[in-house]
Amino acid sequence: MTADPLAVEAALRSLFPAGVAVAVEPILPASATRLWPEEKPAIAGAVPARLAEFVAGRTAARRALSRLDRLPQALPMARDRAPIWPDGISGSIAHAAGLALAVVREGPPIGVDIEDDSAIAPDLWPILCGPEELARLGPDPGPEVKRLFCAKEAVFKAQAPHSRAMFGHEILSVTLAGNRFDAQFQTDAGAFRAGQIVRGRIVVAGGLVLAGVAM
Repeated sequence: MTADPLAVEAALRSLFPAGVAVAVEPILPASATRLWPEEKPAIAGAVPARLAEFVAGRTAARRALSRLDRLPQALPMARDRAPIWPDGISGSIAHAAGLALAVVREGPPIGVDIEDDSAIAPDLWPILCGPEELARLGPDPGPEVKRLFCAKEAVFKAQAPHSRAMFGHEILSVTLAGNRFDAQFQTDAGAFRAGQIVRGRIVVAGGLVLAGVAM
């Protein structure tokens, strides 16, 4: 069962400071006619499930932008597959478990991720986490690994367009502390420097894990 979008939206809002607008949309069967012409090349030939995700994400993004008193406009896809936001706007889109969500604000980069709250298989733990991270998680880290994964994805998305870099999970070492986390860079990556710590928030609600970073 898909979580209640209104409840997820309230949980999402709790991750960010004032000035950040959020929106959540259910992912439903959709037609490309709901997209702006500039957006359609990004999903040319896409399977129905991918089209539904894309439409829901753009719909959530436009609704979030409206809460910043921005007029609806096209949000095409950049070469690295990130949305191209209006001038002066930072934003992030994520989707999982039948929901698409978007966060936007005027100012510095912002990142968000959503995952279902289920344990990750043990054979994936060393791929997603370093030895020191696993040691901090205790004897049964499966569910916590998912939370670290979600936090790292949110940090990855919180990059400025002009300095966005691709990097793997081994670049970050994440420490969870209640509904907060610290992500420390182990090497330079894009505009981030080795040793830099990015702080974010994380919440588990309605069977979902939500993580957010506001730079």
